[in-house]
Amino acid sequence: WIPLGEVCDFKNGFAFKSALFKESGLPIIRITNLDGANVGLNDVKYFDPSDYKTGNPLNYPIAKGDILIAMSGATTGKIGYYVDEQTAYLNQRVGKFVPKINLLNNRYLFHYLLTKAEAIYTLAGGGAQPNLSSNQLKEKLLVPIPNAKSPDKSLEIQSEIASILDKFDSLTTSMSEGLPREIELRQ
Repeated sequence: WIPLGEVCDFKNGFAFKSALFKESGLPIIRITNLDGANVGLNDVKYFDPSDYKTGNPLNYPIAKGDILIAMSGATTGKIGYYVDEQTAYLNQRVGKFVPKINLLNNRYLFHYLLTKAEAIYTLAGGGAQPNLSSNQLKEKLLVPIPNAKSPDKSLEIQSEIASILDKFDSLTTSMSEGLPREIELRQ
């Protein structure tokens, strides 16, 4: 078990101004776009980079495969996996996990984080207005790293675990293969 910060970096979002939101332009991913597993693109707000004279919102990109987390409010700790091809941009109070590619498989991390929603919420302090800090996540959230002394072997195992969990996820959404296949994947 290794602190998340040893195998993963973290990026906090940009303070977009709601008064400058547009009906078209570059998409902003906000807390409301995270549903606990995915990033929903309905109710997306947009921005024009030329509206920002200080700070550069283009330094906060989200690409396909990025893992995001809600950092405050009622949805604190909710995870979202970004699957869209279009680059979007990270709003404040949304964080992005940046796994160290030589130590941590992105999809493995995603599946692990889905199991830690309650622990992450507890780190945030719970209550009426929970707030999560990137330092809390990096220092206090422990990640199981198989075969940690051999990064190549570890990544191979992580990839295999992620692949099995991806198959299980697709099975549970389709349920077209039936109970015997579900039992096999669970094992």
